[in-house]
Amino acid sequence: MPRFSKYFWFCSILFTLHQIVEKWYSIPYVHAYLDDLLAPGIVLGLALAFFQNVFPADADYRLPRYFVLLFVIWYSWLFEWYFPSRDSRHYADYLDIIAYFSGACAFWIWGNKPLALEGVTKKKG
Repeated sequence: MPRFSKYFWFCSILFTLHQIVEKWYSIPYVHAYLDDLLAPGIVLGLALAFFQNVFPADADYRLPRYFVLLFVIWYSWLFEWYFPSRDSRHYADYLDIIAYFSGACAFWIWGNKPLALEGVTKKKG
């Protein structure tokens, strides 16, 4: 069974709570940028769990910097240029790029940890 970092769970739970609360109450900047700030912790957390659990040869595996940077570039291009240029339901907000980058930095500091540092030991054999 895949094991996810504590930071992944923190981002996932906060994202879920935000989705529930915003149905009744919205704080403008929180509503606009919290999901973009949490996305790297969730998406990169899933990628990290995939690599750590599907290819378990290295228990100390962490996502490399270029992978995290590639995420920021990809999400920025996809959600701030491509979708808005193709569909009027989407709009570009370049502050989202700052949120993606900030979330990726937070993931790098708190979420990109080897399984051993998360208190998980790999089964031998």
